[in-house]
Amino acid sequence: MKYILKFFSNTYLLSSLFIISIAVGIISLQTFIGVGFFQLNRFNVEALLFLNLILFLTLIISIFTKIYNSYLKKKVKELGGETSKNLVISFLLISSLPSLLIVIFSIIIFNYGIQNWFDNKILSLVNNSRNIALNYLNDYQKSIFKDLKLIANDLNRNKNVLLSDKNKFQNYLLFQLKFRDVKNIFLINDNGTLMRFANNQDTYKPPSKNMLIKASNGKPLIISNAIEKKTYVLIKLNNFKNLYLFSFQNVDEKINSFIKETGDASAYYYKVKQNTFKIQITFFIIYIIFTLILILMSALFGINFAAKTTKPLNNLFRAAKSVREGNYDVKLKDDKNLDFKNLNLIFNDMISQIKKQKQKNILSGRFEAWQVIARKLAHEIRNPLTPIQLSLDRIADKISTDDSSKKHLTIINNQILEISSLVNNFSDFARMPKPIFEGNNLLDIINNSIDTYKLNYEKINFITNNELKATRIFCDKHQINRVLINLYKNSVESIEEVSSEREDTGEIITKISDDKKNFIITIYDNGVGFKETGKDNEQDPYFTTKKDGSGLGLSIVSKIIHEHNGQIFYDNRLEKKGAFVTITLPKKNEKNTYS
Repeated sequence: MKYILKFFSNTYLLSSLFIISIAVGIISLQTFIGVGFFQLNRFNVEALLFLNLILFLTLIISIFTKIYNSYLKKKVKELGGETSKNLVISFLLISSLPSLLIVIFSIIIFNYGIQNWFDNKILSLVNNSRNIALNYLNDYQKSIFKDLKLIANDLNRNKNVLLSDKNKFQNYLLFQLKFRDVKNIFLINDNGTLMRFANNQDTYKPPSKNMLIKASNGKPLIISNAIEKKTYVLIKLNNFKNLYLFSFQNVDEKINSFIKETGDASAYYYKVKQNTFKIQITFFIIYIIFTLILILMSALFGINFAAKTTKPLNNLFRAAKSVREGNYDVKLKDDKNLDFKNLNLIFNDMISQIKKQKQKNILSGRFEAWQVIARKLAHEIRNPLTPIQLSLDRIADKISTDDSSKKHLTIINNQILEISSLVNNFSDFARMPKPIFEGNNLLDIINNSIDTYKLNYEKINFITNNELKATRIFCDKHQINRVLINLYKNSVESIEEVSSEREDTGEIITKISDDKKNFIITIYDNGVGFKETGKDNEQDPYFTTKKDGSGLGLSIVSKIIHEHNGQIFYDNRLEKKGAFVTITLPKKNEKNTYS
């Protein structure tokens, strides 16, 4: 079955069927009206009708198989395929119904016209035209026949006188030629041999043997030849021995043409009349074939139109399916159609918001989990630290004279201080308050943060590139200041790590810009850079880029930026050594917009 459907849907087969069907239909019409390549007989008529019917049915099967295989069957399996299929079917119905109505209407008109063509009035008109032509020819023949019969009577009556004098005989023939106004007079024997003549001897052509036999019984013979455009008269001269009067007259060109045309028209009319039903069938098949061509063209147009129309919808279906499967990076391209373009923009914006919200929810959950852990760690570590520190102080008093022991105690004391500092950082992270959003000047916040380090690190060049169109931001001033101080601190420490190795001065560049919704702050330095970037770790609360860092500095920065509905990204610089951090903060924030 699969191979049969594939065979019938072949494009070359379909094209060949169209051409063959039209050619066979035209040949059939020509045959039925008697002007075709094939002889008009019962076998040829039945064979052509059967062939037309087979081609017609095969063409219908091929068309619908082609449409089904090439489009509908494929589209049903796709997302949005049902909509596309319904659109194509609707288009086919809309285009086919008017075509079928036109076919029916045209066939009715054709049948009505062909019936009127063969009605009694037309039949009477054809017969009358033919009869008029024949009557006109008969009158013309009678006129010629009458004159030649009178000549024959005169010759029979004056036989003795004419035979007695040859010259008188010849003059008498010339007299009859002029008096009766005939073109020629020939006297011949029963073999067609010319005995005497009046007028030009060269124009004489003997009558056929059959004509001589028919005239030998004494009855005058008159025959008209439409091809030669002549009328022949042959009369036996009874008073003469073996002698015939023979003459031919040219038929008037107009009369001959009229007779021929009416005769051909009459013969053609009756021939076509006998094949009326066959002509109707053939016309019906040919018209249906042309209609099928129009329907196929409409189907192809409908398929292309549906594909073009539903393509954006199919893309939307596929994108929605990808989102359902967890892929939030899907993005729809712009469409030429303005409506679909707007729809794609709305969809992309919606997916972007969902992705951000999902990331924020994940990050919020992580931060909350780590806050609980940090709180417990700070509590559990701080409790034993105090008695350890007190015990260490008492031991130091008792062994104040032992320098070696003092060094060991100093090392222990320093480690306790480091642990205490770490506990304080855990505590700060755990007790970080929710941001209070107020209107502030972003440029002032940035400048204040830069001034904290600018005055103390004269060897580092602090550069600010201000491209702001507006400076007002709704944020927690203290928390954003804490973020910037932490980042500048990291940059300063990164520069100091390579200060002994470098010849140029340290440099920290702050670039500030904005768009309609956000402020973008990028801090560049020419320090040691990141050994590991934050591309895949920016959602880890304790991710660090320092050799001995705990990660709590960046975790606090990430948490503050997160609760301001912003984003942070950091990476190494490409054009030179160092790193950069980019922060995006919304210009407007309402209370409880974070979660």
